[in-house]
Amino acid sequence: MAEFSKDVITVAPDFQLVEPLTGKTWQLKDFETYPALLVMFICNHCPYVIHLKEDIAKLAGNYIPKGLAVVAISSNSVTSHPEDGPAFMAEEARAFGYPFPYLYDETQEVAKAYGAVCTPDFYLYRKGHPRGN
Repeated sequence: MAEFSKDVITVAPDFQLVEPLTGKTWQLKDFETYPALLVMFICNHCPYVIHLKEDIAKLAGNYIPKGLAVVAISSNSVTSHPEDGPAFMAEEARAFGYPFPYLYDETQEVAKAYGAVCTPDFYLYRKGHPRGN
């Protein structure tokens, strides 16, 4: 049986990434006024993400008005997965009406900082936690 620790607390690693849809550069501090932040590592080609895209957009649309900041990040290599490149990301965000920025992590450094190793991978942070952000 897996063991879980209720004492595991992390701080969201900083990032500065471009949103292919708008060309805007987003940073972690852009979300600091929200009481909570959901960081999702997703991509266009993953069959698990494909299955969840509509629900991800719906979940974000329901919770953003309630104070949840949401951001999605794709860290896949365009060499091995060209369909995960910035132009396709912009099309995806538009097609599914993502109400959150969908950012491109070209170097994969942000994914490494978060410990993301697959998609989808979700990280939820609560502001004001004693050791949180």
